[in-house]
Amino acid sequence: MKEKLSVWKIYRNSYRYLVSHLFAFAFLTIFYFIGNVLPILFGIHSGFLYSVFTVIYAFIFFYFAAGCYFKQQLLFNRKIFIASGIRFFLAVALFLIALLVANFLINFSILNISVSFGNDFIDWLLNSYIWLIGKNLFILFLFVSFFIIPSFAFVSEINAKNKSLLMTYIKTKGNIFRICLVVFIAFFLLLLIMFLMSYLNIILAAFLRSVVFVYISLLYFKMYDFFYANTLKGK
Repeated sequence: MKEKLSVWKIYRNSYRYLVSHLFAFAFLTIFYFIGNVLPILFGIHSGFLYSVFTVIYAFIFFYFAAGCYFKQQLLFNRKIFIASGIRFFLAVALFLIALLVANFLINFSILNISVSFGNDFIDWLLNSYIWLIGKNLFILFLFVSFFIIPSFAFVSEINAKNKSLLMTYIKTKGNIFRICLVVFIAFFLLLLIMFLMSYLNIILAAFLRSVVFVYISLLYFKMYDFFYANTLKGK
């Protein structure tokens, strides 16, 4: 019987990797921090341009982070860079398409419910904590299903393993709830820390956010390790 992903072991081994590779962790933190600071220096804090920059820089960061983690080196291979980029942005596109389809279906359902139960019920529902929690949990599920899982093919391109997006779903079969739990805990901690950082200087807050995000990237690589190497050994 195939072993199930252990949320506890993913967090434990990510921490062990961090402790045993402090230099790499520090390098990646500074690398990601630069990407946090650049938009601030140019006065870009939100909007379409900020989103595009964030996604592109996230790919560049994960490309070099994967090289540091799996190959213990910086990757400067143009062929791998382009091929892995295609798979990364395919995963981004899948997630965006899933969001658009889900948004259409939800709005269509709301329209039908309003006809049956009236606008007062819809107004109550959309302003309730039930809706707020349910919506965010659903987005988390879509994020895991249509970005986290297919993006494992991006890592495979770097790590010279099976590069099929379809194979990512086969390898992770029966573990989607556990992956969601890993991601939920990670982003809950990130949101909590960001709330606490709201009282800090913007540059210091960006640095601390970078530290947390690099640790989250280790969680991501450890999950990939489990599904593609079936091991949770500390590296």
